[in-house]
Amino acid sequence: MPFYDDIRLDANMSLTFNTSAKWLIDMANRTVINPNTLIEKFSQNRTVDEPTRTLLLTFYGILVVIGAAGNSLVVISVVRKPQMRTARNMFIVNLAVSDALVCCFGTPLTLMELLTKHWPLPDWSLLCKATGAIQAISIFVSTITITAIALDRYQLIVYPTRQGLQTMGVLIIMFCIWLIAFFLASPLYMFRNLKTHNIGLIGMDSLSFCIEDWPIANGRAMYSLFSLIFQYLLPVLVVVIAHIQIHRRLRGRRRTTRKTPTILIAIAVTYVISWLPLNVFNLVADFSKEAILGEDQMIITYAICHIIGMSSAVSNPLLYGWLNDNFRKEFEEILCCCRKKGQMKDQRGKRKIDTELTALAQLEQTVTTNTKTSHCSQIF
Repeated sequence: MPFYDDIRLDANMSLTFNTSAKWLIDMANRTVINPNTLIEKFSQNRTVDEPTRTLLLTFYGILVVIGAAGNSLVVISVVRKPQMRTARNMFIVNLAVSDALVCCFGTPLTLMELLTKHWPLPDWSLLCKATGAIQAISIFVSTITITAIALDRYQLIVYPTRQGLQTMGVLIIMFCIWLIAFFLASPLYMFRNLKTHNIGLIGMDSLSFCIEDWPIANGRAMYSLFSLIFQYLLPVLVVVIAHIQIHRRLRGRRRTTRKTPTILIAIAVTYVISWLPLNVFNLVADFSKEAILGEDQMIITYAICHIIGMSSAVSNPLLYGWLNDNFRKEFEEILCCCRKKGQMKDQRGKRKIDTELTALAQLEQTVTTNTKTSHCSQIF
């Protein structure tokens, strides 16, 4: 979805005071918005009003906190225990790192673009380019890593006699994953540009917009179709086929593996459902010649689809970590250690208070005794 592009001004246009005011009023007439309301939105740099803004901030905040915490647990679990640093766990760590990048950088940047009418950050062209690239890279790495995990499990279970991946092989594959993600996201870096327009209104001397300036017609729509294929359709196809083959291979095995098909189904279904709305929305919006919804409805609809997609960053630590016995034990140990440290700190604080109270009581007793002795000597 292109952001900051609803104005569609000529890049070479320099607006004077009169033309800028006329331009704002013309925009208001075309979009049936009160000119004062439009100017107020630009001056406050807000696309939506309350309580929509608060709701979006709340939901995105919850998503970021839970996702960052869950993926951090995955990384810590592998870093703190040498026996957890297996070749296959490295894939899960790579997924956790990319999902943490989605939560800590990609999601806040998307929220910033959703809630602002114009570019709110410093007017650096490189920063504008980087914001689009970071979001795309982190998502591509996550989806490609999920595909790699499915293929690795397929090879391990369907062809158990073949030699598995070693640490060096996994590191090479991870490097290739990031390289491919950089390549797939490179158009967003190349074709995102910062456009600054001189407005001349009080409090708005100039406005900057970070837009996707594609060199060909329907460039954005073509990239959306490209992303749909490589970020959704191909990974979904690989993940579903791999898990179906794994399920067939495990059918009828001993009882301890009965939960595995359920986990595999959960992984495939979660991946398909979480990314479907966002990809469909982008495809429809980019190929539509006319706006399919009003600005507020467009933002809210996109935000809902984006939250569903980004929820995969929250579900991945559960599917690949908590449902794994080894990772679950590590999670429990980490959480228990944190709880014990907190309890020990509280106990030390309580002991310190008890000690201080005891000393105070002893001091009071000494003072009282001395006072009584003094009074007695004065009376007698």
